Amino acid sequence: MTFIGHTNSVCSVAYSPDGGLIASSSSDGTVRIWETRSGDEVKSPLISNNSVNSVMFAPDGRSLAAGTDAGEIWVWDISFGRWTPQRLLGHSGRVTCVHFSSNSTLIASGSDDQTVQLWRFETGENVSVMKGHGAGVTTVSFSSVGDILASGSYDRTIRLWRTTTGEQAGQPLRGHTNSIISASFSPNGEKLVSSSYSDDFRLWETQTWNCIATLRGHSDWVLSVQFSPDGNSLLSAADDGCLRIWTLQQTLGEPLSVTLEGHEAPILSATFSPDGQYIASASSDSTIRIWNTGSDRSGVQSLHAHADAVRAVAVSANGEFIVSGSTDCTIRIWSSKTGEPRLPPLLGHTEPVRSVAISPDGYFLASASKDHTLRLWNVQTGDLIGSPLQGNDSDTSSTAFSPDSRWLVSGSDQRTVRIWDVATRQESQFSPLQCDTLVLSIVFSPNSSFVAVSDLRGHINFWHMHTGQRVHPPFHANASGILSISFSPTGTRIVSGGTDSIGRIWDLSSRHQILALEGHSDWIYSVAFSASGQLIGTGAGDNTVRLWNAETGSQLAMLCGHNGNVRSVAFTPDGQSIVSGSSDSTIRIWDAIAACSGSSDNVNNLDPATALESAGLKDGWLLGHSGELLLWVPAEYRAFLDSPTCRMLIAKYRIVVNSGEIWHHGGDWTACWRGSSVT
Repeated sequence: MTFIGHTNSVCSVAYSPDGGLIASSSSDGTVRIWETRSGDEVKSPLISNNSVNSVMFAPDGRSLAAGTDAGEIWVWDISFGRWTPQRLLGHSGRVTCVHFSSNSTLIASGSDDQTVQLWRFETGENVSVMKGHGAGVTTVSFSSVGDILASGSYDRTIRLWRTTTGEQAGQPLRGHTNSIISASFSPNGEKLVSSSYSDDFRLWETQTWNCIATLRGHSDWVLSVQFSPDGNSLLSAADDGCLRIWTLQQTLGEPLSVTLEGHEAPILSATFSPDGQYIASASSDSTIRIWNTGSDRSGVQSLHAHADAVRAVAVSANGEFIVSGSTDCTIRIWSSKTGEPRLPPLLGHTEPVRSVAISPDGYFLASASKDHTLRLWNVQTGDLIGSPLQGNDSDTSSTAFSPDSRWLVSGSDQRTVRIWDVATRQESQFSPLQCDTLVLSIVFSPNSSFVAVSDLRGHINFWHMHTGQRVHPPFHANASGILSISFSPTGTRIVSGGTDSIGRIWDLSSRHQILALEGHSDWIYSVAFSASGQLIGTGAGDNTVRLWNAETGSQLAMLCGHNGNVRSVAFTPDGQSIVSGSSDSTIRIWDAIAACSGSSDNVNNLDPATALESAGLKDGWLLGHSGELLLWVPAEYRAFLDSPTCRMLIAKYRIVVNSGEIWHHGGDWTACWRGSSVT
């Protein structure tokens, strides 16, 4: 589950002792209280004029405490529903942390004023002011055994205090090389875990106060650490946006860890539910997320996929694999049957990959990048073939193989088209060809005899491969940029898509436009003919893929599901499916035949679950056949909605729900939380 409501970073999150409520505090100046089963807020936000940095329920469930930037501690006696807070005043700097003692009688607070202070809950009396840190205090934690309180500070030390006297208990714990940010005792009081502004954290044994382990795995600062209720696991949250669950071994050998990904920004706080079954995490992305602790029941599973926009897709001539290029600078090869990666990511480009192409013989893969290079790869091994082709002196925008696999062309932002001999990796004698403006798309004619090039001024240019001479005068296809072009299988027609949101079909013999494809509401980034020549596919900035009758220009289907611009489309060789890559970081494989054969009568007769799946998405709402609002979907889940025509989704995450039902509605809607499992 994801709780949305805060308008700024969520600084802290805490479970109530019975696990029924979650409290969250934020730099937006509010404390919010949520019902864990439904995600509903049980009370209007508790509002402060300052950032609320820490929040915690008392172990007896009667109280809730929070610390603010104003140096105040707010305490609510929630057992009687008293929502007017008692304010504890005494700190002269912002209160960074609060913590209840195990018997709920004391509250500890830490502040930028370099002090730790103890308060008696019943009376609000300031019991003790503990001084000793040389910088602001960032974290406090009571031990369940004895009268020990631990505090961490920007001074890189952890100090131990006697709660009965307010005096230090022994020497400070040293070893961290940066500011301490989080510390927590194990449930039995035998261990203490601490983290600092570094990518590791430490485990201490409380009998001797020796550091017994240093744990590493995060790629950035570890901002929150906590033991599980049974003491057998550790939870860490970090600036890298990841949570890790560490299973501690009896011998404290190398702990086993599971990584949970989903937040889009640093995780500032994380905690186990009282029964250890769930985790709540708070992030500077303004959300709170709830996770299952069992890795086989995770609400969101991390998969090996692109981490950023998919700019280009291509399908092999035998239909067995798909290649994609991304803004994350990688190229990936996927099985078209399973969606699983066939090889590890192909690495080497230092800037976004703008275009990919597969040689028709299936041996080579070409990639063009903003890093000014064109690279050739072995499809079977993923190895780079030779050094990058660096003839282009600017961003390489497009690339394509000739149908006979002998030639490779590339276009650049510096108005040049280069022709490469694949076998020798040398340029043709007619290369480079000079264009009038930026090159946006390149394709070979089906007979390999000439090359078509579209540009920023809306022209389509044609050059003969073996003479370097123009074949036709340029087509003035658009008033502005032509982003993509594609030949029909017979080579007699060409389709173009550009910045005016209209696709155009041109007859090469007459050099006239014969059809217009109208329906998209934004730029058309990609166009493609099917192998039979009967269908045309388009992908656009309106987040849709559309299918068109190539003979009449009529729209046959609109495929909805992407949550970002559709940057590239390609048909499978049999024409049964169309593949799309999007700026939402996903790749989808659609059943083109099923999509084109759909009818309004069929949609009206679908059961509710299938009707929801087949609905379009607009502004986060699933729309019915008549445009009625069916269901609002949180932004982070929209990319996972599959219509019946979407056969496969290749994404970074997969939603998992454990019940056999896909949709729950009416009075039983919370069943989707109680169980877990749709993929």
